[in-house]
Amino acid sequence: MIRITVRLFSITVFLLGSYLAIGQTSADYNKQARTANEKGDNDGIINAATLSLNVALNGEAYWWRAIGYKNKKNYTLAISDATKAMSYYTNDNSSTGRLYELRANAYYELGDYDYAVDDMEKMRDNYGFSKNKTFLEKLVLGYVQLQEFDNAVSTYSDIIKLTTSYIELSDLYFKRALVKNKDLSYTIKEIMDDLDVSITKNRQNIEALYERGVMHLDNKRYALCKTDMLEVVRVLDGKAKNTNDTLMLASSHLVLGAIYYDNKNYDEAKASYVKTLKYNNKSGFAFWNLGRIRSEIDKDYEAATADYKKAITLLTTNTDRVNCYIDYYLHERRYLKFNKAMEVIDAAIIISPNDATLYWDKAYLYKLKNDKTEALRNYNKAFSIGLKDSTQRAGFYLERGQFKLSNNDPQGALLDIQNSIALRPGYNNYKALGDVFKIGMKQTELANGNYQKAMSYTISGTQKKDTSSNYAYAAAAMGDKVTAERFIKKMIIDASAKIGALADEYHNAACIYTTLGNFSKAFEYLELSLQAGYNSFEHMLHDADLEPLYKLPEYKNLLVKYKVPVPVY
Repeated sequence: MIRITVRLFSITVFLLGSYLAIGQTSADYNKQARTANEKGDNDGIINAATLSLNVALNGEAYWWRAIGYKNKKNYTLAISDATKAMSYYTNDNSSTGRLYELRANAYYELGDYDYAVDDMEKMRDNYGFSKNKTFLEKLVLGYVQLQEFDNAVSTYSDIIKLTTSYIELSDLYFKRALVKNKDLSYTIKEIMDDLDVSITKNRQNIEALYERGVMHLDNKRYALCKTDMLEVVRVLDGKAKNTNDTLMLASSHLVLGAIYYDNKNYDEAKASYVKTLKYNNKSGFAFWNLGRIRSEIDKDYEAATADYKKAITLLTTNTDRVNCYIDYYLHERRYLKFNKAMEVIDAAIIISPNDATLYWDKAYLYKLKNDKTEALRNYNKAFSIGLKDSTQRAGFYLERGQFKLSNNDPQGALLDIQNSIALRPGYNNYKALGDVFKIGMKQTELANGNYQKAMSYTISGTQKKDTSSNYAYAAAAMGDKVTAERFIKKMIIDASAKIGALADEYHNAACIYTTLGNFSKAFEYLELSLQAGYNSFEHMLHDADLEPLYKLPEYKNLLVKYKVPVPVY
């Protein structure tokens, strides 16, 4: 009897439990889902909503489960359940709008901006979200992702109409300006107008000041750019609140450095680049520009080299790295480190093997080394790749033609220089053509005709009088000693009134006297140029006009006397 009693009791408990389970309704489970949501229990939400749906399909359960899935970042299932829930609320605009919002957010998180924006537009147009600024700003972001910039601008205009706070308005005008800047249909004035209003509404809007300064820079309004950047620095220097402020401060100093450099204010430029690195020690552009100043102005070879090397490790695009390598290459050439220059240009070629100008630069180095075969091979390589425009091609033909003339190929030189003239006629290629006929072909009449043609490109001004040393070069090439010497005197008088010009004109006079065969005068002016501070040693040591002097003891004595660096090939 005891066993039977126990068994009957167990059956009773089981039946009671089953009865209680059967008694749970969808509404009960939906309440459990709500409670789980309040506790942040997403699994609880999903489980309760699923049980509710097992009892009976209903919109509230789909809605709760969509919320649970979205919170767990299962956006695909969230979208599916939100869509199913909508069919239960066709006559309830408030609920339908909220479900569109849930689904739009899920689409947004998946990166399905087309669907997200479609849902958000329905929310705006049909379900009462047209005056919800937070929602409208998110809609703008969707438009930007889809590159529908007109819609983004229009939506910002709607938000502006709903806003009264000057601080918020400043931010909105600034953001609208950024969107306008992405759309080519807006003028610079329309973008600048928004930035101006943004700054008027809030003078502390540093981002707007910075962007306006950048736009001034892009449009070559350097004084206005400088004013804005100095204001950014004034507001932020020592007061940066976050990483964005610090990087903006660094960038402002970088822009100021560029302006100072272009205006030849090298000390201020250098100070600005140093400040850039104080706030952003990973600015490849700051190291790059410091390298230029230390190479060209400070004459500090070691410091400049270190800056260029550091810049290349920090620059992020191949284009920037190659351009930095080119400046680095010119730096090594400036200090007559031609072996190092070759290493640098080879490193650039590894990054950009189809850049014709790099092979052109490499050919020049081989020409300096007197390696005729490799020089010509690289000249030809450059041309086989193709130079960008007619100006480059004209310059290339001219340089290769002069190289061929110096290596006893007057016919090859003639063809190249004629091609240069066809592309871009001017003084240099007509002068070079005269040299081909005079030196390579011994045809004096044709040579003089081209020298006269070259002279015509030097004449300028209303009185049609030449004022350049080029005229004197051409006159000397024709053997016109009187005209050449008259122009030498004039160009030196003119240079005396210009800071830093005299050394170059003394050098030109030395070249012209060498062409005239007056070597004693050539050495006199060559020494005057060195005394005046001439330091373009690469040119001096490889100037074709001075070549007759190179083997003379007076030339070697000058190099020693003025401590001209010894080239390293």
